[in-house]
Amino acid sequence: MIWEDLRFAAWPGQITAITGRNGAGKTTLAKIIAGLERPSRGDICICGRRSSTAQRRFHCWYSSNDTGTQFFTNSVSEELLLGLKKTEIVLERARELLKQFALYEYRNAHPAILSGGQKQRLSIACGIISGREILLLDEPTSGLDGGNMRIIADALRHETDKGKTVLVITHDEDWRLYLQI
Repeated sequence: MIWEDLRFAAWPGQITAITGRNGAGKTTLAKIIAGLERPSRGDICICGRRSSTAQRRFHCWYSSNDTGTQFFTNSVSEELLLGLKKTEIVLERARELLKQFALYEYRNAHPAILSGGQKQRLSIACGIISGREILLLDEPTSGLDGGNMRIIADALRHETDKGKTVLVITHDEDWRLYLQI
């Protein structure tokens, strides 16, 4: 057992950092919240209501700390649009995100050729465009330089301004300064 009698709350419009030593269960907690793992007991509530695993997967986007296993399509653009209705509004938002995250020139490239930092940015962009209310980001600064940290921090603050809940698992003190949390 990693935790016992854990109570945790995060709110729309906020970025919450989850920190702790290696092996403390931060990633497991995020996967449970996202509906990717089941808790051994207890309840997970979203909007004050007990949520099933399937409901949590519907409401949450989980960006793994191992983005190499996260992508399934043949191009960056396809990955960003996976599962979305391709309306003109969605296509324009995808173009904006690719440009904002410095991925536009790779839009037709296979995700496997991206650097670690580019994969991190693609995963976060996928979460943003998904429309899910809760974004869970596990070590999102892996492979990012200061300029890209600022871009991601600004994008996440913009999402919280729209009422999304953002949970960030991090050991990175600089990242927490960028996010101002």
